[in-house]
Amino acid sequence: MFLLQPPHIPWQVAEVAEACVQPAHWSGDVDTLAEMVVKTAQPGDHILVMSNGGFGGIHQKLLDGLAKKALVVE
Repeated sequence: MFLLQPPHIPWQVAEVAEACVQPAHWSGDVDTLAEMVVKTAQPGDHILVMSNGGFGGIHQKLLDGLAKKALVVE
């Protein structure tokens, strides 16, 4: 699980990540978060992006990064 800590969120995403049963990683930067996801992605993985906003263009950043690793299936 990968979580974003935007500056306007008053609670700490790190606390949520630490409380997760499954490994969870967080970043305050969309580019860094996308790089983390791409770096750990393996063939056959399914990546779900959930957001209530534009999420800083993460969808395209993930697609571009995964394409470089030849992990994008269309």
